[in-house]
Formats: sequence, structure tokens, C-alpha cells
Amino acid sequence: MALKHAIMTHLMRGLPRNGYELVQYFAMDYERLWKASATQVYAELSRMAESGLLELVENRASSRSHGDYILTDAGRQELERWLLHTEADHGVRDDSLLKLIAIGALDDEQAQILIGNEQAYYRRRALALEKRLAEWPEEHEGRIWRGRRAIFHLWLVQARQTLEWLEKLETCLKNPDMPMDEIF
Repeated sequence: MALKHAIMTHLMRGLPRNGYELVQYFAMDYERLWKASATQVYAELSRMAESGLLELVENRASSRSHGDYILTDAGRQELERWLLHTEADHGVRDDSLLKLIAIGALDDEQAQILIGNEQAYYRRRALALEKRLAEWPEEHEGRIWRGRRAIFHLWLVQARQTLEWLEKLETCLKNPDMPMDEIF
């Protein structure tokens, strides 16, 4: 997936967005689809507008931007092409998983610190997702919004399951003689 597809996915709802709003979207703590810096987002918006995938329209009275972007017909066609004809990259680059794989390099106290940090992150994540779902606007019930809301539910389930798994990992490390099958 390229940054342009992440931007198109956000703009597919038909709501004009300026660069600042898109940067904020990628910075939300409950989002895990894509990380992008402001520099990356603004550069990609310029490229997409130059290539005809986006159109710059009149600003909605925001002092933070030079205008808002909307998807063009070419942008919608590119989004459709990507959705239907490009195989998804199921590869994962996750620092936290890499750290947990390497946890055996730590002593018990250090391992507990790492696990505690991960538990704190997933508790915050679950709370943010629960809040987002509880505050879901009533007008966000169309087909596009329902798919997005379903993803938030998936992320919440994943956060809760990861917390359960981290507890089992603690048990695993504290009880080296206990068979793994009894723990997991």
C-alpha cells in the first residue's frame, strides 16, 4: 500500500479535507492503518493533485490550509483498481512484536518492564477505541462508515486479546517448568 491509497481511503467518504486534517488523521492514537509525517502527507497531496487523482477546492474557512482536497473521478478509479486488483501486503513490521520475540534476552525484572509497557499501551488503545465507538456519530451509518466502524470493533477485540496474551506471557516466563500448552 502506498501513502496515496491511505489518503484516498480517507477521502473516499466524499468529505473535503485539508492537509492539516489528513496529518491529524494519521496521527490519531487509535489508528493503525498508516503512519505518515506531515512532510510525507503534504508532498503526497501535491503529487496526487498534479497527477489528477485529487482536486484542490475552496477552503472551508480553515486558516491552516490553502484549500481542501477531494477525490477526482481518476482518484476513485485508482482507489477501485487498488482495492480490486492489487494483492494486499499482509506483511507486518511491528516493533513491539519484535521486542516480545527477543524478550528472552532480558532478565525477569527487565522482561516484566517490557510486558508492563506493552500492557499499558494496549490498555490505552482499548480505552481510546471504546471511547471512539461510544461516541460514534449517528450520521455515520452509511456503507462506508459501517465498514470503518467494523474495523474499530476488530481493533478493540485485538487489543483485548493482546492484553490476555500478555498475561499468559507473564505466566509463561514466571513458570518455566509449566508446559506451554497449559498456558496458551
